Amino acid sequence: MLNEFFQANPISGMLMTIGCYWIGQIIYDRTQWTVLQPILTSSTMIILFLMYAKIPYDVYYQQNTVLNYILPLTAVVLAVPLYRNLNVLKKHLLPILAGILAGTIATMAAIVVIGKLIGTDDSILISMIPKSATNPIAIEVAGIIGGIPSLTVSLVVATGIFGGVLGPEVLKLIRIKHEVARGIALGSMSHAVGTARAFKEGEIEGSMSSLAMAIAGTLTAILSPVFVLFF
Repeated sequence: MLNEFFQANPISGMLMTIGCYWIGQIIYDRTQWTVLQPILTSSTMIILFLMYAKIPYDVYYQQNTVLNYILPLTAVVLAVPLYRNLNVLKKHLLPILAGILAGTIATMAAIVVIGKLIGTDDSILISMIPKSATNPIAIEVAGIIGGIPSLTVSLVVATGIFGGVLGPEVLKLIRIKHEVARGIALGSMSHAVGTARAFKEGEIEGSMSSLAMAIAGTLTAILSPVFVLFF
């Protein structure tokens, strides 16, 4: 009955997505526990509900068409805080670009080297290479270089959640305190989810993270085929 009711209402999935995130935000605001980030708790609630009600993911995805359409458009908003911190960007331009480039190359190189050492299947290894880019870029890159796009999507989501939840704590642990460095690290490694978390850290961190996400995604698209050919 729950399954039938859910599928009969074309906006059930969208309402559930918004509601679960709202509940996740309330839980985080009241506990302030790092592991209870809204993106993680809301995702968990949605997965458990879909499994319990035996609702196909395709149905849920179709009911979120509006949110799926709006999400890429909201990226334009990230230009506003970046513009407000343009002086910071100009002051640290070379270190920022060097940091994003180094982070992107180091991420892909570590995947390939470690994967080869432990004998990872080539198709899985190739699918992992673009995991630190944002989803639209990662999916296209995975298809072009011979990876498995569906696997890449899963890895992108896992990377984003891991970085968004634990990224700032890891940076704090290794004593990286500079706002620009923290923002660049989160955006380069954890794309949109990391950027969302970076904005909670501060506007400078968030604006630098959004810049890093865009540049790292572009570099991933350019360098991924090179890594595949080289190795």
